[in-house]
Amino acid sequence: MYREVKISIGDQICTMRLLLDKAPRLCRSFTSLLPLTSFALHAKFAGDEFYFMVPELWEAENIVSSVEPGDVAYYPDRQTVCIFYGQIVPFGAAGLFGKVVDGLDGLRVIGQRMWKGAFVQIHVEGGKKP
Repeated sequence: MYREVKISIGDQICTMRLLLDKAPRLCRSFTSLLPLTSFALHAKFAGDEFYFMVPELWEAENIVSSVEPGDVAYYPDRQTVCIFYGQIVPFGAAGLFGKVVDGLDGLRVIGQRMWKGAFVQIHVEGGKKP
């Protein structure tokens, strides 16, 4: 299983470290889909967040009710992976399974473009293995 994955969103690239020790099942489920290409959407009410749907329903683990910039979480009732890049007020508890460790500033740039209505493709692929 991967320890880190690369996320390309629009023209920005970031590295996400998987929280293998805190959410091993979610990390395994997520990496089983890689490589993954989808369309990212920007949250309209919660704040600085973009998300994309996944084609499977997973059980959440490492449940949190608050997040910080760089956190990556899964909302099982919405079947979405959310990447938080700034101020956020989450709509509910989510399964935290990753943390952006490189490229957060670039995500802020693309997030602002998305907020203004840009339609952006996201691509995730495996990176470092343990």
